[in-house]
Amino acid sequence: MLPFPLYRDGFVNLTGLRTARQMYNQITPEPAKPLFEKLDLTKFYSLELPKSYVYLTEDNVLPQGGGFGWHPHMSGRLGLFRLIKDRGDHMSTAKEEPARLAQRLYEAGRD
Repeated sequence: MLPFPLYRDGFVNLTGLRTARQMYNQITPEPAKPLFEKLDLTKFYSLELPKSYVYLTEDNVLPQGGGFGWHPHMSGRLGLFRLIKDRGDHMSTAKEEPARLAQRLYEAGRD
């Protein structure tokens, strides 16, 4: 289980202390092994599907900049994609502003 200060700064850095503690008390640990298993994405990259990337600019789970963050490090693996950018963090944005996040996902879905 992550220590609360790491959880707060990385996952719910845009919410207040009270909500952060409530959310922390409701989470359960996830197995780490899937993070380290290599996936064969050959078929995925060969698909001719439109791709979108929703980038929440205050998501600190991965370090910002330095070639390790979500965008452009992770998004750049998609090839040509539509970038949907908004303010948000890893978890509290979905809890506190679900309609705004749903709108961004709708935009990412394209026509």
